[in-house]
This record gives sequence, C-alpha cells and structure tokens, in this order.
Amino acid sequence: MARSYHHGALAEAMVEQALTDVRLHGADQVSLRSIAQTLDVSPSAAYNHFADKDDLLRAVGACGLAALDDRMTRVLAAHPADTADAARARFSGLGRAYLAFAVDETHLFQLTFGPICAAKDMPPDETSPYRKLQAALDDLDRHGLLRPGVRPGLDVTVWAATHGMASLMVEGAVPPEAGEMFIDSMSRLVFAEQIGIGAPVEVIVDIDIQPPHLRTTLPQ
Repeated sequence: MARSYHHGALAEAMVEQALTDVRLHGADQVSLRSIAQTLDVSPSAAYNHFADKDDLLRAVGACGLAALDDRMTRVLAAHPADTADAARARFSGLGRAYLAFAVDETHLFQLTFGPICAAKDMPPDETSPYRKLQAALDDLDRHGLLRPGVRPGLDVTVWAATHGMASLMVEGAVPPEAGEMFIDSMSRLVFAEQIGIGAPVEVIVDIDIQPPHLRTTLPQ
C-alpha cells in the first residue's frame, strides 16, 4: 500500500529526496517516478505537487541558492566590523565561499546556476547572494578602497568572473588551488591602495594551470 503523507509533507519529502539525488548523481539522474517509488507513493501523487521533473528541480535549485547564501552569511558574520580591513575580508571571503560551494557541491552548483533554474522568477540580481556581493562592494567604495570610477557595474563583473572561475574549476580546466590566485588577482584589480591609483595592473598567468589545448598556443 502506498504511504500516506499530510498535506505539504509529500512535496517537502520529494524536494529533500531530489536534493540528495542531485548531490550524489546530478540533476540528469533525477526522476519523478523513481522518487515516488523511493518515498513509497504513487506517481500520480507526486505529480499532484510538481508538474514535471524540471518543476521539482527548480525547487532543488532554490535549496542550492539557500546553501550558497548560508556560506556567504557565515563569512559576513565572521567579519562584522565596520572597518577597511573587515570590508576587504568580507569581499575576499565571499569569493572564496562561492568557489568552495562550486567545488564542494558541484552537481548542486551546476543545477542552481544552470538553464533549468534560469527562470524569470529567479533573476540573479534578486538573489540574496548577489545582494551580499553588492553590499560588500558598496562597503569597499564607502571606505575608499576601490579604484576611482570602478564601482558602477562592478557587481556584474565580479559575479561573472567568479562564476566563470568556479565553472572552470568544476570542469577540471583549472585546479582547485588556482582559486586563491584568482581571489588575489580580483583584489589587485579592484583595490586602489594595493596597486596605486592609476598604476597599470599586471596580470600573471601561470602556464601550468592552462588547459592542455592552450599550452602550445600561448606566445613564448
């Protein structure tokens, strides 16, 4: 006999089971019917809560966004002071949290920021993690730590660069230890006092972290 759930409890159980499956095997391996079987309910009962697999995966993606937000919240809590040093630590820490989430929760990261969850009701600039980045950059600007004129649009640039680095890391194009070099490079690019206002920015590329197909094409 199929198991009976109180109203709303089945939906929560389905999301929890799907979250477990995504973390272990990836979103492609999730099936509404298999989840219904695992939870000992009929497929029709499962479809009463989620129209299809993508509908369920979007709920799991919301869990992924919440997991990333939790990591970023802990970074902010570790550096609460209204000082220049704390502002720097918050900015760097948020970047490390994003990269660590991608590496530690690769399948969930790929789902959360993949096409299934790129719905119009979840725009990136409305998510709490993005708001935290904006606030961190505003703090840097308020303390006079940013290069002159760099703040407008910097949140988009930093988010895009960090997400790109995270994607390269999870795809194996660069090793995880390159993440710290990326954080340092981002800091040198945006912080005024580290490089001197108006001074040229030197970007150092370590040939050892380049994908194999690029190693023979870079100029010597």
